[in-house]
Amino acid sequence: MTALIGHQGILRELRALAAAGDPPHALLFVGPDGSGRTALALEYARLLNCERLHPPATAGASLFGDDALSELRIAPSTDAEPCGECRPCRLIAEGAHPDIITLGPGDTLCRPRDGESHPKHPDSRDIRICQVRGLIDLVAKYPFEAQYRMVIIDPADRLYREGQAAHTILKTLEEPPGHSVFCLITSAPEGLLETIRSRCRRIDVHPVPRAEIEAGLIERGIEPRLAARCAEAARGRPGRAIQFAAEPDLIEARGRLLERCARIAGEGTGERFRYAGTLAEEWRKDRAAVLNEVDVWEAFWEQR
Repeated sequence: MTALIGHQGILRELRALAAAGDPPHALLFVGPDGSGRTALALEYARLLNCERLHPPATAGASLFGDDALSELRIAPSTDAEPCGECRPCRLIAEGAHPDIITLGPGDTLCRPRDGESHPKHPDSRDIRICQVRGLIDLVAKYPFEAQYRMVIIDPADRLYREGQAAHTILKTLEEPPGHSVFCLITSAPEGLLETIRSRCRRIDVHPVPRAEIEAGLIERGIEPRLAARCAEAARGRPGRAIQFAAEPDLIEARGRLLERCARIAGEGTGERFRYAGTLAEEWRKDRAAVLNEVDVWEAFWEQR
């Protein structure tokens, strides 16, 4: 079963792109956190590498001896789905494929200049030039086993605009090796250089209807009443709904934040400014927590 809920129009587009002889080298998935952007990128990786859709060059068998697949293979088409059974499909689903790389702030792919070294930076808030340097080295090499290596840059707006990282990656995005595909993930496309955006095919990931999310959760074995609560709290984002279903306490925490919003909305100007100052200070420490609180504020005002 695919990890996706909804987005059937985007899936049709991705299937058509993967079935083409020369798929686009860079996609830009734009949408809010939890909307399904990364799941769509991984589905695209399966579409490009599924051995049923794209038989290996060897005579009827993969490098790993999956001879039984030869009876299942079909010609690529715009409505074909990954089999979910071949080695690439399994490894991608498990997050263990050596050619599916996620690059984000931290130490992933870090490569200092030749003859230099620098301290590790696992808590970096930006994607640094040393990481982009490692990325360029990686994509210059042939994939370990995939037909198409995929690099998922998430969040792509953390490519440091004022430094060299964003500029250094431009050449690779413009003329990547034929065996590599980039998927850039962002909720803030304005945070990317225009020259980066112009080199990508943009795919806007919109909210999914609540009923569709609820049905998708029930299909996955979630109790109907919990599925309804999760779908309502997710506000159109299937990934958030799946997270709520896995950790129902998050729904209760969200309810407490809504009560806090109601209290602060009824306070005077001074108290509101103090609250804003507290959020600004928290932003420097934990952006994810602040973004979650802002999301709850949006839900609060929508209910008014």
